[in-house]
Amino acid sequence: MAKFKLVPRKQGDPPLDPVMAEAVRKAGFDPEKFGLAASSGDEAVPELSALPTSGVHVRHSFRFATLNGAFAAIERVIDDDVTSSIAKRADKYVVTFDAAADADDRAAHAKLAGRVADLGAEDAGYLRETVGVSATVTRTSRAT
Repeated sequence: MAKFKLVPRKQGDPPLDPVMAEAVRKAGFDPEKFGLAASSGDEAVPELSALPTSGVHVRHSFRFATLNGAFAAIERVIDDDVTSSIAKRADKYVVTFDAAADADDRAAHAKLAGRVADLGAEDAGYLRETVGVSATVTRTSRAT
């Protein structure tokens, strides 16, 4: 399966396809500021990098007083199986980690909370959701 990542958009980069832009927006990112890039293999489709996979997921949320704490938590937790989003809410930064559901959501959330507690995380709870992903991606190339 192809893997992707969300990257800062550079001047001159083309905008995302409207369908992908909406999906990136729903994932908590501004599609005007970010783009998608392949993280492995030539067959990777960059437009899909930050999107969750289909299936049952648990979204673990934490509030941070500082942006540094929020980014440190993302850096500590994010991997090939966990995606994240960050949003500014009033005077806090809310980081949400999207992970595959576990047999015991409460225990999985407690374990994740333990990993970010020393970074100033305030537990904002968790939510189990079922995600269905379907997308059609058309590759285009530009002559340079």
